[in-house]
Amino acid sequence: MKLLYLALLLPLSVSAEQLQPLAKPELATVLGLLEELTPATQHSEQPFIVRIYAAPEQISECDGSVASCPDVRLFFTVSSGDILEVPTLYQLPAQKGWQFKAWTSTTGNKTAVSFTVQTRLPETNIEVEARQAWRAQEFIITASLESASYVSR
Repeated sequence: MKLLYLALLLPLSVSAEQLQPLAKPELATVLGLLEELTPATQHSEQPFIVRIYAAPEQISECDGSVASCPDVRLFFTVSSGDILEVPTLYQLPAQKGWQFKAWTSTTGNKTAVSFTVQTRLPETNIEVEARQAWRAQEFIITASLESASYVSR
């Protein structure tokens, strides 16, 4: 009986391979620090699938002033969800932080998606006076598979 089990296990082969680190520091930083901001549920009237990500440009902390805080890039992808489709990738200008605010109406436009994000500051290591003087900025983004634009206020 033991020989039968051994005979059945022999065809199964196990292999182990060593992996080498990729020499792509920018990609490693983006992927290693990436935070998805997109809410768990998409707005039912949006014609596309949108994923929104914030990624700090470096690993560091604020040192009292707002300027000392690392910049955070905001990426978003737009796709229709079709098989073999490559999503379209966009990037907003870097800020000190980002948060998703809301899906916004495209007033019947079925060829674009719209949402609002807002800049934000990190929670710690910013002097009280600097935090009080800083003002958040809203970005209203309208995007499709072909193009995107934003209005800031």
